[in-house]
Amino acid sequence: MINDLGQKIKTMRKKMDLTQEQLAERLGVSFQTVSKWETNAAYPDISMFPILANFFDTTTDELLGVDLSKKRQKINEYLAEYDRLSNLGKEKEKFIFIGEAHKEFPNDFLILEKYIWMLCYDPNHEGNGLLAHEDELFYLCNRILDECTIDKVRYSALSILSGLFRDKGNIEKALEYANRFPPYYHTVGQETENTYTQGTDKWWECVRKNIEGISEDLLVKIRNCALHADLPNEEQIKLFEKAITLLDLIYDEGDYGFSHYNLGELNIWIANRYIKLKDYKNAAKYLDKGLSHAKTSDELPPVVVHTSFLVKGVEFVKAKVYSGFEGNDVKREIGYIDGGEFYNEVREMEWFKNIIDKYRPFAKETK
Repeated sequence: MINDLGQKIKTMRKKMDLTQEQLAERLGVSFQTVSKWETNAAYPDISMFPILANFFDTTTDELLGVDLSKKRQKINEYLAEYDRLSNLGKEKEKFIFIGEAHKEFPNDFLILEKYIWMLCYDPNHEGNGLLAHEDELFYLCNRILDECTIDKVRYSALSILSGLFRDKGNIEKALEYANRFPPYYHTVGQETENTYTQGTDKWWECVRKNIEGISEDLLVKIRNCALHADLPNEEQIKLFEKAITLLDLIYDEGDYGFSHYNLGELNIWIANRYIKLKDYKNAAKYLDKGLSHAKTSDELPPVVVHTSFLVKGVEFVKAKVYSGFEGNDVKREIGYIDGGEFYNEVREMEWFKNIIDKYRPFAKETK
């Protein structure tokens, strides 16, 4: 518990708008002593605790974190509930929940990280949540950069600040924040992999987790090329098929796990291109494949342990998936199809009605 003392002293000092030199002068100690306290390189002498408590208008128990374990337990419970709501796609309920948690624990940076991301994706705002909460996000993200020592949280703040400037049209400033991230190859996964001797069990475990993560990232990049490049429908189809081929390469035993979701999306996008090309035979083939993968995704067990060689032993945990939609995958896909004007030209065709009717019974309002 005392390990948090340095951060606590630093936070209270900043709250009083004091520099380390000013605090040192008022307490009658050296600047170097305060610096060592705040970095946990040294702890205050026991005689200093009553002085510190009186100076910061707190108690020695609070300063020492006597109740910190209970507080951390409650914070962890809040974070777990946030993840549960995320998995169920209850975005509005999650937005209210994390807002209340932030009010209760305004100085906890893990809760603050969840809160700033919820502001970015405000489910009550139809448009850009970044700009809708611009002032608050600027304040909170800069506070994180000034006070927080947790790298993961700092990267979230940098990402949001970069996005804010990008959306305001200030690309130069956006790049200034983006360039504060480490190079692409300096990641937790890569650095952990480099820690272990090649060929050992731990090394294989890291390699396989990294392959799964890299393949997911590469799939998204290939998908985005198809979605956003100005290419003929035939070329877009080729790109989507490359993404599918990548998944088949990684999951050679068909144990796709989360990628059943990706395969559902990819096959339906291919079907849409064939509809544009008036090739209804292939459109039917890929639409059926896409909805089949969505159905399989919904039916996955809570944990999938991959057996394919490149990802052998890597676990997919369904409860860790952030959804953004309360219904299951089939419900989500059929919802888009039912509400999309794009499908009006085929809506009354027999092949189309047969496929939708085939999967509609599997569409559920909850996961």
